[in-house]
Amino acid sequence: MTDQVANRRSFLSAMAKGAGATALGWGAMGSARATQGAQQAGATWGSATDPTLFAQAWARRFTNTLPNPFDRNLLGVGFIYRPDPGTTNQYTISAGQIEWNVLGIPNVTTTVWGYGNYEGGTALPVTFPGRTFEVQRNAAIKVHWVNKLTDASGSPLPHLLPVDQTIAMQGVNTGVPIAVHHHGGNTAAEFDGGPDQWHSPLRQQVGPGATAQALTASGLNYEYTNAQEASLNWYHDHAEGLTRTNAYAGLAGLYVIRDANESAAIAQRQLPGAPYEVALVLQDKVFTADGSLAYGADPADYPVALDPAFPSGNPTHMPEMFGDVIVVNGVAWPNLNVEPRAYRFRLLNGSDARFYNLRFGTLPCWQVGTDLGLLNAPLAVNSVLIAPGERIDVVVDFSGAQGQEVIVTNDAATPFPSGVAPTAGSGVDTVMRLRVVLRLNRQVRAVDMNRVRELRGLVAESQPLDHRVRAPHGATVRRVLLGEGVDEYGRITPLLGTYDPSGAQNHGTLGFKEPPTETPTLGATEVWEFWNTTVDSHPIHMHLVKFRVMDRQKFSGTVNVTTMPGNWQGVQLAPGARLVGRATPAPATEGGWKDTVVCPPGMVTRVVVTFERRGKYVYHCHILSHEEHDMMRWYTVS
Repeated sequence: MTDQVANRRSFLSAMAKGAGATALGWGAMGSARATQGAQQAGATWGSATDPTLFAQAWARRFTNTLPNPFDRNLLGVGFIYRPDPGTTNQYTISAGQIEWNVLGIPNVTTTVWGYGNYEGGTALPVTFPGRTFEVQRNAAIKVHWVNKLTDASGSPLPHLLPVDQTIAMQGVNTGVPIAVHHHGGNTAAEFDGGPDQWHSPLRQQVGPGATAQALTASGLNYEYTNAQEASLNWYHDHAEGLTRTNAYAGLAGLYVIRDANESAAIAQRQLPGAPYEVALVLQDKVFTADGSLAYGADPADYPVALDPAFPSGNPTHMPEMFGDVIVVNGVAWPNLNVEPRAYRFRLLNGSDARFYNLRFGTLPCWQVGTDLGLLNAPLAVNSVLIAPGERIDVVVDFSGAQGQEVIVTNDAATPFPSGVAPTAGSGVDTVMRLRVVLRLNRQVRAVDMNRVRELRGLVAESQPLDHRVRAPHGATVRRVLLGEGVDEYGRITPLLGTYDPSGAQNHGTLGFKEPPTETPTLGATEVWEFWNTTVDSHPIHMHLVKFRVMDRQKFSGTVNVTTMPGNWQGVQLAPGARLVGRATPAPATEGGWKDTVVCPPGMVTRVVVTFERRGKYVYHCHILSHEEHDMMRWYTVS
C-alpha cells in the first residue's frame, strides 16, 4: 500500500473530526511505502475464500473448459437468446436462481442468479452469466423482463448476499427488486433500466421510474432500437442500493450488435469470425466452505469504528469489494484449447472494483476496438488494462505457438492505481489458460493481423474516426468533481458533484438524490471534465451516450470540507485550482467510441459527448461499490 492510500484514510479521518481543508500535492504522492496500519486498513476491502475450498479450487485450475457466450451449441441448445415463438424480434427473459458448478470441484455447486427464457419457446433454464443477445444494427427488438426470483411455490427468495438496509431502497417488502440496464445502449429513457426503474418478483411492486410505456401485468417491456454500430455491450442489474450485490450474484449477460462493416471485415479477413471469436467476462468472487457466494459486509471489518448510531446487527456497505477467485464466463480459472491461428477476444470487466492488466504471455496481440466500436486500425499492444464496466476488443495470434500453453495473467494493483500488485499464487494474478493443441482447420483461411490496415470505412455507414478529438467552438464545458466524504455513520463515501472555478456554481460533492446540475439540450455537443480529487482511478460511465476521450491534465488545489444533507461530510475543490503542465491527448488505445472512461487521481479527464435523446439518465463510477454509495448522479436532456 502506498502513501496515496494512507493519505486517503488519514484525510477522511481528519474530515470526520472536522478538519477544515487539505491541500493536494499530487505530483509527489505515492513514492514511499505506507505504514503497516494503512496496509492492514487497505486489506479489509478484500475478502478471502475458505482456505480449504480455495486450495481445492486452485489445485483444479485449468481443468474446467471455458464456455463461449457466442457458442450456438453450448449446453445443447446454444448460448444465444431465441425470440419468442412466432416472432423474430420479441423476447421474454426471466431472472431466476440456479445451482452452477463455478469452482469445478466435484459435488460442490454454487447458488447463483441469472437469466433464462422461461416463458415462450423452448424452456431454456437460467444460466450464469445470462445468455447473449445477438442483434443487427438498426433492427429493433422488444424484451419482456420478468423477475422470477421466487421459489417453487412462487414465494419471493431471500437475497443470496447481505443487504445493507441503510442504503437499500425502503418500503420494498415483496422480495428482491431488479432493474435491467442495457449498458452501452442508445436507449430511450423509459427503457434504460435506471436505478429507479425496478420491479420486485412477479411485478408486485415497481419503482417510481417505471413508466406506463414499460409496465405490463408481469414485468416490464423494453424496446431497444440498436441504432448504433457493431459493439459488445452488456445488460446487468441496476437496482438502487442493490446493484453491486445483484450483479455479483449473477444478474448480467452480453449484448452484441453486428453490422455490415464488421461483416465486411470478417469476410475480407481483417478480423477473425466464428468460431474464432470468444467473449471473456471477467469477475472476481469469494466463496464460503460449502461453495456459496460470499460478500464482505461485517461492520467489525470496517477499518474505522462506525458511529454508534449504526443499526445493530445490520450488514454494512464497504467502499470496494475484491475477491480472490477469478471467474471467466462463470467458471473459475478455465482452460480454452485453440488452433494455431488468430483469435478475437471480446473482453468485459464485470467485476465490482477490480481492474485487470492482462498479458497473453509473449504472443502477438492487437487491440481492435473499444467499448462502442472498432478502432480505425489494429494497434499492437503488450498488455490490456481494463476497468470495471469497460469492454476491449483484442486479437491474439497463436499461429507460432503450436503445442504451447499460455497463461493469461493479471498484474493490476488493488485498489488501482496505488494499491498492491497481485502476488504469485494469490489467485488473482492468474486468469485462465490457453492451450494451442487443436489442429489447424485449413478450410477456414487464417487472418494475418500484420497485413490489416483498416477496420473502419469498409462500408459507408462506418467511416474512420478523426485521430484528433476536438469539441465545436463555443461548446459548453461541464466540470464534474470526483471526491470522497463520509456518511452519517463515518463510512467512506465516494461522491460526484460540480467544480466551478468562478465560484458561482461551485457546489462541491452532491448526493444521488439531490437535483441534477447537468442539463444539456437535445443535439448539443459538450465537453465534460472529470476533476478527480481522490486517490483512486474511477471508471466513469454515462448512460445513453457514446463519447470520445479528448485528453487528461494534472491539477493541484485545495479541497475544503463541506456539510451535506443527512449529516454527511463532503468536499469542495476551492476556486483557483491550477492546471499543471500540458494536457496529454488520449492514448491510441482509447481512440474509438466509448461509454466508460478511466479518470486517474489528481487529473482532469476530458471527453466530448453529444446528446441524442431527451430524458433523465444517470452517470456514475462503474466501481459498483462506489456507484452504490453514492458516486452516481442524474442528468437530464431537454
